[in-house]
Amino acid sequence: MVRRRFEVNQPIAARTVQVTNRQGVHARAATLIAQVVRQHEAKVSLRKGSERVEGTDVLQIMSLGAGEGDHLLLEAVGRDAETVLDALVALFHGRFGNEDNAPD
Repeated sequence: MVRRRFEVNQPIAARTVQVTNRQGVHARAATLIAQVVRQHEAKVSLRKGSERVEGTDVLQIMSLGAGEGDHLLLEAVGRDAETVLDALVALFHGRFGNEDNAPD
């Protein structure tokens, strides 16, 4: 496990996304989220209501039980905070690359 150190003055960013795919944030989607986060120099958390989980932990992401229509708050701190959130927003908007999730 790679441990990243972040200084107090690191950039902080947040975005809200809506889950629009029918299956919600399932195993494949959670894996894609974690992969994107691991590619950046930022610590990311996902929040649904009062629950907050690490953006690199697939099981924690799945434990949110985020379904279609749910809103998630994505928070990042670190040098790539804005970049990683932009990539995650694109992933959510693209419905995790699943053609079966095309809008009706």
